[in-house]
Order: sequence, then structure tokens, then C-alpha cells
Amino acid sequence: MIFTAEEYYRAAGERIRQASEIHEAGNRYALAMYCSGLAVECMLRAIHWQKDSSFEGRHDLSELFRASGFLEIHEDRARRKRRTEEEIARSAVIIREAMSLASTLWNNNLRFASEASLRAYLKRNGRLRGIRGDALKKNSSDLLNAAQVIVREGTELWNLQKR
Repeated sequence: MIFTAEEYYRAAGERIRQASEIHEAGNRYALAMYCSGLAVECMLRAIHWQKDSSFEGRHDLSELFRASGFLEIHEDRARRKRRTEEEIARSAVIIREAMSLASTLWNNNLRFASEASLRAYLKRNGRLRGIRGDALKKNSSDLLNAAQVIVREGTELWNLQKR
């Protein structure tokens, strides 16, 4: 299959909706987490591929984020909307935090992970400490929220670049 920026953009929207539905249904948090991270990857690819479809990125969200110019495009848009530098800095922190969390919690290999493997992955990343209740549910919720930030902002950037 050959994918275009448009296809990645549409897939990002579908995956984030599916991630939310799966998470809300409960008991399939590994799948919800995979879909959340995939939504982020699709959105970053969509933004990047609007200008350059040669970048592969090998499913590395941090690298895709840098290569896409996501934050720079966001800041440019905010300046054109006459946002203050303080507002721009605050929104950039929110985006960076969402990306950091998504990069920490998501790995393309989650598509193969059992819930036991996912728990071990989360434990290695220090994501089980201090959580009361279902740790998978908590981490799934955290990743879903981070992914929603990236997809929501990415949608705005996509629409800006399409004009």
C-alpha cells in the first residue's frame, strides 16, 4: 500500500476515535494504548508528509515529532493569530508534555504485547509506581489524553496548511 499525507490524516482521526471507544469499553487497555500511539504517529506523518514524504521515521514518535516541524508550525500559527509569547510558550509546554508522555508510553511493538508484557514494559518505564487501582487503565487514560492533545492540535495545523 502507498500512503499519502491525506490518508495518514484520516487514519489519525479514526484511530483516536477507536482508541477512545476501546478505552471506554474497558478491559482492552493494551489495544487502546496501541491505537492512541498509532493516532499520534499518523498525525505526525500527515503533517510531515505535506512537505516531504521521504521520511520514514521507523515508528519513533520523538523523531517524527522533530522531523514534522509540528511545534514550529504550531508556534507560527499562534503568532499569526497574534497570541502573546507567554500564551505560545504555555501551549508549547502542553504539546511537549503530551509528546513526551506519548513517546514514553507508546512503542510500535505494543501491537504484539500481551497485557502481562505491557505491565512489564510499564514497570521498566516507572509507570506502575503509586497507582491505585488498575495501572493499565490509568496508563491507557494518560496516553489517550496525550494523543488527543496531539491529534486535536494536528487537526488545526492540517487545516491551516491545507488553506
